[in-house]
Amino acid sequence: MRNNKILKTMTALAASLVLFGCTSNGVDSSAGDISGGSSSGGSSGGLANDGSTPTNITNNGVAVSGNFICTQGSLAYGNVTTQVGSNGLVGGLLTTLLNLLGATTVTQLLNSVSNPNNVIDGNLDTYASVSLTLGLLGGLLSSVDESVVLPSGTTVPAGKYAVFGVSFPKGTVDLSLVNQVEVATYLNNSTGVSTLQEGLILNQSALTLLGAIGGSTPAAVWIGVETTKPYDRATISLTPGLLTASVGDAMHVFELCVDGRLQ
Repeated sequence: MRNNKILKTMTALAASLVLFGCTSNGVDSSAGDISGGSSSGGSSGGLANDGSTPTNITNNGVAVSGNFICTQGSLAYGNVTTQVGSNGLVGGLLTTLLNLLGATTVTQLLNSVSNPNNVIDGNLDTYASVSLTLGLLGGLLSSVDESVVLPSGTTVPAGKYAVFGVSFPKGTVDLSLVNQVEVATYLNNSTGVSTLQEGLILNQSALTLLGAIGGSTPAAVWIGVETTKPYDRATISLTPGLLTASVGDAMHVFELCVDGRLQ
């Protein structure tokens, strides 16, 4: 009789977890629901989520085959936040660097990403816009970064994804400025000294082959990693080549996807 009561209690608890979209590792799958992406892809330059979007994803440095379909956004892991940074740095280390450069540099960097929270809103039809400001980069700062930071004590486990949907607006960016785009994951962000876990770097040639730049209609693409290590911060960085003018709309970042499938 006692065992039957325990079994009933466990069954009821499991049912309540399913009802509220929770799993035993604290992931709220309903909060990470993905919307959009069905009508904005293709020739319009938006991000489709139907298996047609060009994809460059690696697993332990090896390219995986197939096109990515996003099934879960970062909000599944709770109160995620975004931060603008440079050189892969956020928090105290970035502050120390910026203090050497002065208030004007701080303002320019923070203004380099507009609508940053669109990367964590679960909507593939919205995006953050990364701009490049003449004079900001090329010295101690080499890149404009946007990071998605998980709540303290929370990690995306190995075997999931850190994949960003991105595009490069045609006509608003001099394609020769695009030196490289990097996606990287980090761990122990709450300590202020993150450890680089794994990542993907795409240079101009790789982006051209992917269809992200060049051509009559550059495509939106999925880029990132299928993780082999856990992470609590995912960062996408744009490092320009020779920057001779400010570029107000250099890269669109649609969403960070923490789970998905390849088709």
